[in-house]
Amino acid sequence: MKTAIKKKWIPIIFFIGLISVTSCKTLLAPEYDKAIVESVTTNSQKTMSFLEKISDGTTKENYKEREKEYNELIGAYDALKLQAKARPIPNNVATKKINELLQAKNSSAISGDYPSAFAFQKISETLKRMKTEDKEKGIKPTAMQAFKGQIEIFLDQAITYESFLKR
Repeated sequence: MKTAIKKKWIPIIFFIGLISVTSCKTLLAPEYDKAIVESVTTNSQKTMSFLEKISDGTTKENYKEREKEYNELIGAYDALKLQAKARPIPNNVATKKINELLQAKNSSAISGDYPSAFAFQKISETLKRMKTEDKEKGIKPTAMQAFKGQIEIFLDQAITYESFLKR
């Protein structure tokens, strides 16, 4: 009788175990967040327009005309950083694949636990350095090119990463 009871429970235990294993979900990357993608798209357009507007350089005498744009852009990228960090940390496998995509585009690899958050932070830091230099002495055209190049690198990383998550 005991063997009959054991044989009866084996398929049930196997079935429960199978359901438990197949219902587990491994997180390879954070969930795609449409709001982040829309915000980075909008703010990258605003940023590139702003950079083009001042591409010939600036003077400290008319800095006040640009201060509001600096503040809005810095605030936008700081907010994006917070949104991106609110998601779980991705597995290195996903980051590795994204870095392969970036390298294929001749772009720098992503680093850090939160790839797009890291990029948003670097964009914000670059804009803050621009703002300080603009306020204190103005920005020469060659320095503008350097700032723009750095921002483009980090925007490319963030957009590539966030777009990859949609797959």
